[in-house]
Amino acid sequence: MNFRNIRLLALFTLAFAGVSCKQDEIRTVTVSVQGVSVQPASATLQEGETLRLEAVVTPATATEKGVDWSTNDEKTAVVDENGLVTALAPGAASITVRTRDGGHSARCRITVKGPEDPDPGPDPGPGPDPISFRVWEDTGASLPDYPTYNTVSSLSDFPRIDITWKKETQRLAEGEYTWEDGTVRFRDPKGMYRTAGAEEYETDSQVLQMRIRGRGNTSYDAEGGIKRSYKIKLAEHRKVFGMKGDKDWILLADVQDPTLLRNAVALRISRMVSMPWTPKFRAAEVYFNGKYGGCYLLVEAKETDPENKIPVTVVEPGQTDGGYLLEIDNKGDFDRYFRTETFQKKIKFKDPDFGDRNNPDNSADAQAQMAFITGYVNEVERLLETRSFDPETGYQSKLDLYTFIGNYIVQELTMNVDGGMRLSTYFAKDKDTKLFMPMVWDFDLALGNCTYIGSDFNLEPGMDGPKGWFIKIRGGSFENGDWDGSRKSYYQYLFEDPLFVQALKDRWNLVKPRLDKIPAFIDRMAEYNAPAYDHNVSAGKNPRAKRSYHYPPDNFTSWPEAVAWMKDFYTQRLAWLDEEINRL
Repeated sequence: MNFRNIRLLALFTLAFAGVSCKQDEIRTVTVSVQGVSVQPASATLQEGETLRLEAVVTPATATEKGVDWSTNDEKTAVVDENGLVTALAPGAASITVRTRDGGHSARCRITVKGPEDPDPGPDPGPGPDPISFRVWEDTGASLPDYPTYNTVSSLSDFPRIDITWKKETQRLAEGEYTWEDGTVRFRDPKGMYRTAGAEEYETDSQVLQMRIRGRGNTSYDAEGGIKRSYKIKLAEHRKVFGMKGDKDWILLADVQDPTLLRNAVALRISRMVSMPWTPKFRAAEVYFNGKYGGCYLLVEAKETDPENKIPVTVVEPGQTDGGYLLEIDNKGDFDRYFRTETFQKKIKFKDPDFGDRNNPDNSADAQAQMAFITGYVNEVERLLETRSFDPETGYQSKLDLYTFIGNYIVQELTMNVDGGMRLSTYFAKDKDTKLFMPMVWDFDLALGNCTYIGSDFNLEPGMDGPKGWFIKIRGGSFENGDWDGSRKSYYQYLFEDPLFVQALKDRWNLVKPRLDKIPAFIDRMAEYNAPAYDHNVSAGKNPRAKRSYHYPPDNFTSWPEAVAWMKDFYTQRLAWLDEEINRL
């Protein structure tokens, strides 16, 4: 082979190798880090002892799993590059692990005791196994930007609900209504809510037997009672508009919301921050005895169901440490309730059902169960007020930080007027959980849709709009003279705990990219529901969406204008909170 041929062969070989390497680069997939945890989350060491911490990076298939360690108090405890902690002096230190990819972080609280600390005495033995508390999944990680519905352009093709009754439900007292018999029919003629591959989707339920009653407090007669909310109880479980089968459904009127979208937006944020349960919903036109009632939001009812709804297994007779569902609500005394000792919260028993003021359950089981959960909540409040911030013995031993942070993000981001633990706030506890917040509810007076929020809560000028803390600084009980939220509630104490603040910052930075997608969700929902929203406004069922003059946020010339105003409010508030939370 001559020199020229040898040279050509060498060049060909190099070129082929270059192409092969390039193809290998193309095939390489980078898997980003989504989060990190540290094990153990807390520990107590004697002065001079060491402990190796483990960083668990998720997902396990992440490409770059490198982490860096640091301490906030080098006089108390130090940590090396491998996570080895050395206790130096009595006190408490926070050890932080941070991922190099994405900057995700987690912390371990180290308590160091000195030789002068009292001897705990002889080893009492293993004792009972500690409770293994439930770990909540980050279900919002893979949530798409918005639901994929089948757009319909004609009002006649929009999903419709027909309700008939011989007698309209009557309001007996605040929060108390009569149940009336009737029928209901659900129709979705063009399959707007049919998802791909849904072979059993029902476009017409035919006529179903049901019972119906009013729901709500001040909202029931809002805007002159032109459009009211209801609860429906079907005679049998039924799948409706592609949602899971159920008997109980809520028809939300949203008559105080000129966009008809605020509850939908808040529930979407709830899914993004991975609250334990978020009810599904569908917009539909509703007719009562053939007369147009407006465009409503059909929502799954709030119930305990460990598989499909609020993940609680209700406590059984003869037991006390089991599942409970509670609601903070200062309106009405129909349901049985207790008043907490520290914050004077009026908390209703939702599940188990201990009866009502007319038919109370005073059995021994009921008395024992009510006493147990009342005592548990009172202890949480006592630990908060006394600023017991030790993770092992303080409020964190009884309160689930993950769900309280998720709820805070939803309420603060939407600037919900009732979100400061005054009304429509739900607590739950199961045998394998601490006190947790299972869901969020009631956002028609959120996202700037409350003109009195600044005056009633004594907010500083300019702080009653997109820019300004609300849930962080205002609590209150909404009664007993505390209308302005000046009385401290849970979150005001939680923000005094450095561990809570850091956990909030970590969670916020994890979900912030998801929250950036809400404006696209608003646009798409407005597009899907445009025919029904137009009809709702033109028929006079939403007076706030069309006035003869313009004065945000109460009055607009059209509902698209109201939607654009709300979207701008959200965008500004998201940007402000992102800066301020990371500055904490």
